[in-house]
Amino acid sequence: MYDALIVGAGPAGNIAALELSKRGFSVAVLDYRERIGDKLCTGVLGMECADRFPIKPELIYRRASTAAIYSPEGRMFRVERPETQALIVDRVSYVSSIATAASHSGAEYWLGWRVSDVTRSSSDVSITAHRGDATDTLRGRMLLVASGFGSPLTESVCLTNGAGRERLVGVQSEVEIGNVTETQVYVGDRVAPGSFGWLVPTRESRGLLGLMSRQSSSGHFERLCDRLAREGQVKRALSPPRRWGIPIRPLTRTYAERVLVLGDAAGFAKPTTGGGIYYAMLSGAIGAETAADTLESDNFTADALRPYEDRWKDEFGGELRVGYYARMLFESMTDARLERLMEVFLSEDMQRELIRSPVFSFDRHSGIILRTIGHRQMIGLIRSAGPSVLPLLARLARSSVSA
Repeated sequence: MYDALIVGAGPAGNIAALELSKRGFSVAVLDYRERIGDKLCTGVLGMECADRFPIKPELIYRRASTAAIYSPEGRMFRVERPETQALIVDRVSYVSSIATAASHSGAEYWLGWRVSDVTRSSSDVSITAHRGDATDTLRGRMLLVASGFGSPLTESVCLTNGAGRERLVGVQSEVEIGNVTETQVYVGDRVAPGSFGWLVPTRESRGLLGLMSRQSSSGHFERLCDRLAREGQVKRALSPPRRWGIPIRPLTRTYAERVLVLGDAAGFAKPTTGGGIYYAMLSGAIGAETAADTLESDNFTADALRPYEDRWKDEFGGELRVGYYARMLFESMTDARLERLMEVFLSEDMQRELIRSPVFSFDRHSGIILRTIGHRQMIGLIRSAGPSVLPLLARLARSSVSA
């Protein structure tokens, strides 16, 4: 019997496996994929994330300090800071390197195995896994679910709810690019209703083209591809578009007897941008810390595992809450209102006052969001969008107290 069973070899599961195996606990990690880290993702890491979970220099494609943001009417605003804000990385190799370190510390990896059943008892957790015609059952003292957004395993441990299923749909393709040297962001209902699209240069003449929205992306992605092809920024597609779900609200509860839920499975992604790597890794580290405490005390009750939820809420719960209401506020704006807001917010004076200020962080958006909605020039523009925004502003204001 293992000390911990971990389902999912993504950022959250691998960090948890590394931290637990380093402490001498026996760990088994199962993933239905053969290739670790092969998940749809743009591979952009903020500097706080890179400092907390270092990446090998050879896995960094680019360092980003600027971005070009295109308004609904097609006007370009450049956002720039003097220092590097994010790293564009080889996401697959980065996540795989963490798994390699965990394996060297003693974690066992079962790749190509799909978990179909979870059974909890007073003495252990057992999981049934399949690979082709083979079936195996593994037992552990506890289970960490890190199997991604929409995982049926959360239902198996009775931790699924409506909030945790609220999502965006992302679509992305690798493309050959022209002379594109910085990340480009596109907003407006013609691109991605209530959200945005992106073109991120990676290595040599390659990039990632994508968008996300609550609404069906049918036709929007193709129109963005055509637009950028006409402009000479995209030459051709190198891979077919792939779609995936992005959570924008966490589960109401992320722990149960003998169980913790981590990463996307728990709904830990930035509601503003959909980025999930950093919060997934943080949840993996926090989950490992809590799991180690319970393994050492041999107490696997829900009350003993409650500190996991308290810890992640202290670490980034406020970010998720503020980001969610900011997303709802953004989604309530018409293209005409967004055009005016961008004109003011991305002006040189406002960039100097807000975006280039110490409060700005790629990894934590609550500071800049709350400062923006309280700014004398922005608040009037936001309120002029109509009475529907007032409840959202009130929720953001309440969130600022506990963020």
